Amino acid sequence: MLIKKILLNTKRYLFKILSILNIQKEDFPDKCENLTSIPGIGTKNCNNFYEAGYLTPESIISASDEELLTIPGVGISFVKKLRKTLGGCNLKR
Repeated sequence: MLIKKILLNTKRYLFKILSILNIQKEDFPDKCENLTSIPGIGTKNCNNFYEAGYLTPESIISASDEELLTIPGVGISFVKKLRKTLGGCNLKR
């Protein structure tokens, strides 16, 4: 669990560093295409997940509810919808 938190924080810091270096959106082609395959994530809010370090649907699905709730714009209704749609595949609630 500690390693997972370290890796998650590392992803977040790397993205912040890239943002500071002014990397353009074109350098991350189709970054939202994968994330929008998850119910409740659209083109408008996919950047919040991306900036929080969730770059793949798998990373979102495997995240705990508490971790997801730290993302701006994510509320308990999204988490409930995600778990219901995916059959509650995350056991780390």
